[in-house]
Amino acid sequence: MTDNPTTLNERRFPITRDRLKQAGAVLPVLRPALRYVPKNPVLLIGAAVLGVAGVMAWRNREKIVRSTSPMIEEAKVKGQALIDEARTQGEALIDNAKATTEAVAAKATRSRRKAVPPPPEVH
Repeated sequence: MTDNPTTLNERRFPITRDRLKQAGAVLPVLRPALRYVPKNPVLLIGAAVLGVAGVMAWRNREKIVRSTSPMIEEAKVKGQALIDEARTQGEALIDNAKATTEAVAAKATRSRRKAVPPPPEVH
């Protein structure tokens, strides 16, 4: 019996094949790093420190939110002020560019010679 993908897809777990393929693609990238781990224990120590810091941050997330929320709100207010300032400066630059363009266009129309009408055709 051959594997027919249309009949086998119904009985497969949708996650397993793609996840296994992704894990298989990551292994060749990790192999060189895994060779150096026994020679360089700083990698293991760094991974352990990151793990401990992640666990501590997860356990204290409510406290972190309470202490950082005023800073985040202040940053939002300052950001909005900067956005408004940039908007007004941009509008001023656009108005300045329009005025300059109109001045150049007016100068160009004044400096051009009037078009001479073609001579009448004689038959």
